[in-house]
Amino acid sequence: MNKTELIQSLSEEVVLNKKDVIRLLDALTRTIIRTLRKGDKLQWSGFGTFILSHRRARLGINPATKEKINLKETHVPKFRPSKTLKQLIR
Repeated sequence: MNKTELIQSLSEEVVLNKKDVIRLLDALTRTIIRTLRKGDKLQWSGFGTFILSHRRARLGINPATKEKINLKETHVPKFRPSKTLKQLIR
């Protein structure tokens, strides 16, 4: 399912027009990003948790040239599904 299909599905499910659904999804996305940028986690009961994972600096290899390169430390967003979501999918 892509974003257009998601918007269509939500529009039919909650009986809102597509513009309102788009604004809602954009606001949700901005809120998740803003929360992670602050270093906080966003916990959505029954769905899962959005967290920021820290990766330390490390030595990597360029797959094209096999040259060793230094990779800087970075933060990576991650999603951990809730137990409820996992059970519903099974």
